[in-house]
Amino acid sequence: MKEIELYEPIRKWLYQQVGCTDVYAEVWDVDVLGIQGVCNVIVELKTSLSFKLLEQALDRVMQGLGHYVYIAVPMSKSACDQRFRGVVSVLSKQYGIGVLLVNTENGSIRVERPARFNRTAVTRRKRGLRSIREGIEAFSKDQIGGSKGGETMTSYKYTLSSIKNCLREESRKYEYKNDGWMTVDQILESCETHYAKPRPSVMQILRFDDNKPWCESRKVGRVCYFRYKETLRKGKI
Repeated sequence: MKEIELYEPIRKWLYQQVGCTDVYAEVWDVDVLGIQGVCNVIVELKTSLSFKLLEQALDRVMQGLGHYVYIAVPMSKSACDQRFRGVVSVLSKQYGIGVLLVNTENGSIRVERPARFNRTAVTRRKRGLRSIREGIEAFSKDQIGGSKGGETMTSYKYTLSSIKNCLREESRKYEYKNDGWMTVDQILESCETHYAKPRPSVMQILRFDDNKPWCESRKVGRVCYFRYKETLRKGKI
């Protein structure tokens, strides 16, 4: 079993039982973030109870990232889980962490312990610290909570994909006009980026060696032009 298998039941539970209006995944390394009015509901997913899971949940509470913080694991009767459950019970009660058990066969959720309102989340705002909601990206709803490594979309990956698609579409649209070449300013008219200074940042992206397999460039006077690589456009590779 993988953590991502727990995501869909948790997502439905947040919508249907908690009353969240929006649910996002992989926001600031948080597995699942539900939005319920002014409250942030955080759920950390793991395939079994562990100290690492508790550490993550405690961090979310102490940092004030969530007004309600939960951990979610599959329903299990293993000896290891049973022995560890006493530790979880003590810490979850002390810090107000909710415990959710997921039935992976039918997707039902059992609330082993409801989360307690975390007042640190209120003081976090008063201290002028950033809200986790500022980490929500355009692609956050399309993520799957529990995804790791290369499976997880990032702001950089999203920007890179947008630029690549833009150049590809331009190449198709203008096969016989301008031959698909675009300036950075033209690219930025079609693509949103996460950069504070998008023009130099996008210019740097397009010059990276790792992007050379699909991007080619040329300079006319002092102006740089980029396009989707000709060999790819013609289907040669």
